[in-house]
Amino acid sequence: MLKTTFLPNVNERPLRILFVAGALSGGGAERQLLQLVTELHKLGQLVTVATIASNNVDTEFRQVELWNGKRRTKVGTLWGLAGALFRLRGLCAAERPDVVVGWLSIPIVLASIASWFNCIPFVASLRNSTPEQLSGRHRQKLQHTMLRWSLRKANLVIANSQTGIESYTELGLIRKTPKRVIRNGIDTREFQPASAQSASTARAALGISHQGPIALYVGRICHEKDIPLLVRVISASLDCQQNLSWIVVGIALEKFLAIASAIDINIPTDRVLFIPRLHQMVLAYNASTIMCLTSKSEGSPNCVLEARACEIPVISTDCGDVQECMCSGDRIVAANPKAFTNAINEVLLPESQQLRHKAQVVSMNECAKLWLSALRSVIPAKAN
Repeated sequence: MLKTTFLPNVNERPLRILFVAGALSGGGAERQLLQLVTELHKLGQLVTVATIASNNVDTEFRQVELWNGKRRTKVGTLWGLAGALFRLRGLCAAERPDVVVGWLSIPIVLASIASWFNCIPFVASLRNSTPEQLSGRHRQKLQHTMLRWSLRKANLVIANSQTGIESYTELGLIRKTPKRVIRNGIDTREFQPASAQSASTARAALGISHQGPIALYVGRICHEKDIPLLVRVISASLDCQQNLSWIVVGIALEKFLAIASAIDINIPTDRVLFIPRLHQMVLAYNASTIMCLTSKSEGSPNCVLEARACEIPVISTDCGDVQECMCSGDRIVAANPKAFTNAINEVLLPESQQLRHKAQVVSMNECAKLWLSALRSVIPAKAN
């Protein structure tokens, strides 16, 4: 007689989760993915991340490279993406994950096609308030057409902000697909309000002797970040506040000065500290008094969440979910230097400092558990 083996159902065993992404390093969305997958791995899930680009990131979970991204011509890129899709489809067929997750636009398209061919539940993860754009009008139109098809095929769309859901809906990219908002998680053990002692220690660690207020910017150079506006804001605020200094994390001095030179603005480098890469980001927050964000477009910027966890007032343009989750000490301003400078002056007033309240932030562990619950919801209960 044959022996019957009963396998646990999907709610009683670790999930086999395949994430499809561009990379595991680079911007805020990639960093959020790395932290989320690491936490899911700690929770005992069987996670694989398939990336289009090469990674130089050491992880405890499995990584698969779909394409090294070295062919930068238009034809080479199309062939490369076609090859990545072919490998991804084979990976899904061979390993039969419980669910496939596409992370950002192009990976969403690849993941939707590969999962559709293999009849595997598919979840689309939106990380920005608007789709990341390919260059060229015709390519953007094709991207929107494919993204619309992919989001229609999704069993669930997970966004990190309600703003993102509404924006994609207004663009006609999302219609009847089930949607859920799961806020970005942060390491709440690392990002905490600074005491007078830890603030002093952070400034010393960064080589800062300045005793007055410090404004912080965290970001990289790209169109959405509007670095020319940041240049103008720094220049105007330094002219207005003689006791103010700045920390800029993520941009090298020479690149920033080149942008400033192109718009005929002189930046006093003795009052601005440029840190291209900072491994202990909490030092920048603990050393700072306020944080500014000049972006044209965002999803749910990690720097804002981290600043709020550290109880630092945020002054920002109306981008992403910044206004959606703002605290009493925050300011949403117009995208011009005068508006930023007025807000900086206001926030630095002693009476304004007492209005600050700690934001309700989501820990990385809580975020991973919310994701796990959402992923289980799209998988048939008897799947093995």
